[in-house]
Formats: sequence, structure tokens, C-alpha cells
Amino acid sequence: MTSTCENQNGFTLVELLIALTIFAVGILGVASMQLTSITGNGKANRVTEASTLVADQIETFLSLDYDDAALDDTDADGTNQDADSDGDDDDGGNFGLDDVTVASADGNAMSIDGNYQLFWNIAVDFPAAGMKTVNVIVDPPGAGRNVSMSIVKVD
Repeated sequence: MTSTCENQNGFTLVELLIALTIFAVGILGVASMQLTSITGNGKANRVTEASTLVADQIETFLSLDYDDAALDDTDADGTNQDADSDGDDDDGGNFGLDDVTVASADGNAMSIDGNYQLFWNIAVDFPAAGMKTVNVIVDPPGAGRNVSMSIVKVD
């Protein structure tokens, strides 16, 4: 004698496979989001470290006297470049404040861990006579953009 059960509780194999497929797609999305988050956190960490290095170097320059040799425009690209006093660099640049190579910067240094190169440029008598503008630039590896900060020292 055969008996049939009218009320069969549970899932069919097809329902189970569909549920597992939806779950797998959701897990893959979360994993992709996690990888993007880790990459973004790494970039943010490098930018934060670069910002700290820039601020530290700026504080070093702030502690120096106006006439200190470290505040000299060693490549002379920031002095007397605005002969007509219109506020624009007559040589077509940025008073030498945007140089980010060892050859053109007024100074450079490596971070203690050796991962960051700092550059600084000094423009004498900019934005006005008796003022020195100091721009410190760090290019963090893998961050995609420079971090820079400027100060103006007054005589």
C-alpha cells in the first residue's frame, strides 16, 4: 500500500540553488566593497602621513629667523620675477613655488622611513617686499596627488 503525504514541508532543489546563487552574488559584492575600502584607507593613510610631514617641515621653517640661510631662495627663481608689480610672475611660472624636483627645488629631504620625498621652494619678496613665501610639497606614493602647504615669513 502506498501512502502519499499531502503536506510536504521544505524546499525543492531548484529553490535551494536559486537562494545560494543570490547569496553568492551578495557575498561577492561585499568582498568587492571591502577591497575598495582597503585601497581607499591605504591612500588616505599616505595622504595623512604626507600632511604630517608637510606640517612638520612648515613648523621648522616657522621657527627660523627671517634671515636664516635655510630661508634663502637658492635657485633665485622667486626673487624679482614681478618687475611690473602686477602680482604675476613675469617668467610665466609661480614664482618658483611649484618646483618638485631635486634639480629645481630650493631644498629637499627624505622622510625617516624613506618613503616620502619632501621639496620646498622659497620666493623672496613675494607677495610683497620684505616677505618670503615658503611652499613645502610632498608627493605621497600611490596617493595620486601632491600635498602642499605654504607660509609667508615677514621681515
